[in-house]
Amino acid sequence: MKSVSMYPTSMKVMGVANPLLKKVTKEIHDRLRNASDSVIISLANALVAEKILECQMLAWMLLEKTGIVSRLDPGELHNLEGVLDNWVSVDTYGTLILGALWRNHKVSDADIIRLLNSESVWHRRLALVATVALNLKSRGGMGDTGRTLMICNALVEDHHDMVVKALSWALRSLIRWDKDAVSGFLLKHEMKLHKRVLREVSHKLEFGTKN
Repeated sequence: MKSVSMYPTSMKVMGVANPLLKKVTKEIHDRLRNASDSVIISLANALVAEKILECQMLAWMLLEKTGIVSRLDPGELHNLEGVLDNWVSVDTYGTLILGALWRNHKVSDADIIRLLNSESVWHRRLALVATVALNLKSRGGMGDTGRTLMICNALVEDHHDMVVKALSWALRSLIRWDKDAVSGFLLKHEMKLHKRVLREVSHKLEFGTKN
């Protein structure tokens, strides 16, 4: 993982590198291959309760790797959400857990829209990151122009750095599925969008890369 200075958080940070965290996730997954969903969910809840960044990440990665995310009850999300006060946690939870459940219609549009009205920049970023799970092919996304642009439209004028970066990511993730819709979005909101969003998304549209 990157230095903690890159993502200050109220949680304890052990400094475990991401490749090692993935290795630990695989080892636990292999040991619990025959375990019930309830056992793994209980373990995930216990890990999140530690309020250690790496434990929280491990919990989410384990739920995703075991395939349990698709079987989670939305009512179980409150405990599994843990502490979302940094971009690493928000982006991981948003793509692996919340976005995946939204993609499968186990979390409603209304649940995501509620995040948009939050005073917390992390909740607003989370709404945008959740759209990435709709469109990332590597995460099972098949493209969802309607839901993606619904959230992006709501945050066009939010120029907080954490929102701007997430808005760019959300739009770039949609390009492979609906290039015309993204181009139209930039044209419609050109005067309101942050220059970073315009620059990165336009470059992706033209050259296939962010920069």
